[in-house]
Amino acid sequence: MTKTISLTGMRSFVAVCETGGVRAAADQIGRTPSAVSMTLKQLEDDIGAPLFESERKGALSPVGRIVLDEARAMIAHYDRACLAMTSYAADLQGRCDVASVPSVAVTLLPRAIAQLRAEGGRFDIHVRDSDSNAIVEAVENGMVEVGLCVLASKRPQLSFEPLFHEPLDFVCPVDHPLAKSKRPLKWAQLEGESFIRNGAAAALGLAEIEALAAGSKLTATNVSSNLAMVEAGLGVTILPRLCRWKCSHAVRFVPLADPRSSRTVGWIAKEGRNLQPASLRFIECMRLQTRAGEGEFGYATA
Repeated sequence: MTKTISLTGMRSFVAVCETGGVRAAADQIGRTPSAVSMTLKQLEDDIGAPLFESERKGALSPVGRIVLDEARAMIAHYDRACLAMTSYAADLQGRCDVASVPSVAVTLLPRAIAQLRAEGGRFDIHVRDSDSNAIVEAVENGMVEVGLCVLASKRPQLSFEPLFHEPLDFVCPVDHPLAKSKRPLKWAQLEGESFIRNGAAAALGLAEIEALAAGSKLTATNVSSNLAMVEAGLGVTILPRLCRWKCSHAVRFVPLADPRSSRTVGWIAKEGRNLQPASLRFIECMRLQTRAGEGEFGYATA
C-alpha cells in the first residue's frame, strides 16, 4: 500500500534545504522550530530513510537529494493546480501556464498573446522560457500545462502537435569569410572553426556537429548568450533560423546545405488531459500566428 506523504512535510523540508536550517525555515513558513523539526521527523518516518547526513541538517543524504527534487516538483505542481482551479472558478476560463523555447518566445508567442488580448481574453497567462528538455520535464511534472518545444523522441505520456519545421543555420560575425557565401555551406567548409556549443545544435544528433563541438572550449545555454558571443568574435555556432529575427546586424545567419540540419517545433501537453479553455484558446492563437508568419520567418508550417 502506498504511503501518504504530507505536503506540509514537503514544504518544511524544502524550506530547511533552501534556508540552511530549521530556525530560518520556521521563520520563512511561519511555524515554530520545534514544529518544523517534528514535521521533518514524521516525513523521514513516512519515507523510511533519513533525509540528512546528521542532526545538524547541514548535508543531505542520498535519499534526501532525491526527495528534494521530487518535493520541489510536487509543490510547484500543487500550487499551479490550485491557481488553475481558483482562476477557472472565478471566470470559467482559468489561466494558461506555458513554457517556450526562446526563439518562439520572442517571435510568435507575443503575437499569440496580443491576439488573445485583442479578443478580450480576461484570463492570466504565465510564460517561462527554457530549452526543450526542461520544457518536456516541466510538462511531465505538471509545472506548466502547455509547452512549445522540440520533442526529440516520442513519449507515451505526452501528446505532440507539430506547428512548423525550420532549418538551423551557421551563425558567424558579419565580417567572417563565410558570411558572404552565396551558396548553402557544406560541413567541410566549417572545419577548424572555433565552435560555440549549444543545446539546439546538439539536439540534432548529427555526427558533423559533434565533430565541430569536440574541440570546443565554450558552451552557451541560451540564444542571447550564443548571439552575444558570436558578435564578440568568440566563435561561430549553429542556431535555429527563427533566432535571427532578434539578433543584431553584426551577426549573419548562413544556410547549411545538409537538409538534416532542421527541427520540428510544436506544442506538447499531458496525454489525455482536458486542457483549460484558456490553454485551448492560446493554442488556437499559436496555430493562427504560426501560419501567418510562415512567409516572414522562413519556416514551413506543419
